[in-house]
Amino acid sequence: MNKKVVRYAILWFSVMAIIVLGFTAYVYMSVKDFLDETTSTVVLIVGVVVILALGIAIAGVTAFIIAMNKDKEGDEKQMANVIYGSEVAKELKDQMKQEIEVIQASHKRVPTLCVILVGNNPASVSYVTGKERACAEIGLGSKMIHLDENTSEEKLIELVEECNHDESIDGILVQLPLPNHINEKNVLLRIDPDKDVDGLHPINVGRLHLGEDGFVPCTPQGIMELLKRMHVQINGKRAVVIGRSNLVGNPVARLLMNENATVTICHSKTENIEAICKQADILVVAIGKAKYVTKDFVKEGAFVIDVGVNRNEEGKLVGDVDFDNVIEHVSAITPVPKGVGPMTITMLLKNTIKAYNNKESI
Repeated sequence: MNKKVVRYAILWFSVMAIIVLGFTAYVYMSVKDFLDETTSTVVLIVGVVVILALGIAIAGVTAFIIAMNKDKEGDEKQMANVIYGSEVAKELKDQMKQEIEVIQASHKRVPTLCVILVGNNPASVSYVTGKERACAEIGLGSKMIHLDENTSEEKLIELVEECNHDESIDGILVQLPLPNHINEKNVLLRIDPDKDVDGLHPINVGRLHLGEDGFVPCTPQGIMELLKRMHVQINGKRAVVIGRSNLVGNPVARLLMNENATVTICHSKTENIEAICKQADILVVAIGKAKYVTKDFVKEGAFVIDVGVNRNEEGKLVGDVDFDNVIEHVSAITPVPKGVGPMTITMLLKNTIKAYNNKESI
């Protein structure tokens, strides 16, 4: 675009310069016999000055147009590259709301999620409140059970078993982390796999690794949805996942492999991690280190999913990717906040509706 503007500017200047030179020459030849040498020289100087003024004016206008085009292209690039999970989540919630309205219209009970919270961990309380609010937004039924910090493991497992047998409950989620005196694995094992909407029961983990239908952890499922919104062709692409947790890293790697990507998992012990990431067409970062990934990690035109949620020295939320440093080098990227985070709860709602439909189809 800028080269085209410059070519037009040169063309206009050439045409105008020829016109001014021709007019100046005509005037000079017409009056030179009637004017003294000084006046004739002034006519020539005026012609040259006019040509210079035209050149400066055209150059100025050209520079202004180029600057405007650069700003416009920069804005368009930034808008096109940033994929907001908050917007995708809203679209999906609207669709789920309509689905629940259809269920209600048929006079059937609505899908219901049961969340069990033990203790008063501020972050956990906040998460549970957010889930309850999200259920209300789309008309999903919710049952929140808040237990005392000192609740025994046996009592919690007993409650989980009750929920397993409660036909009015479709999805069960035990909010993690649990107090230290409770073994998380023992509790998660007791959740009915068909109600395990968090996708953490070993049976659902096995289903995922076998490529069978089951419940997938919510954050990885949300990541795959965002990649679809980025219009990424996953088949045959090179993907790198930074992080190997059972909540994000491992399941998202398996989901990518199930879509025929060639996947490498990196972690804190990986050597030459920067060079490995540089090869990725798809880069998923879930390492828990603020602004860890810079443009030196990122292949030109890569698709980047930032799962990290950290607070910097000013208390501002930032991701594991240095967003401002990387944005100009990628085809698409998720921001923090408003990126992956809103997708997690949305996928929980989706899993609950799926559990309901699975039960209704039996």
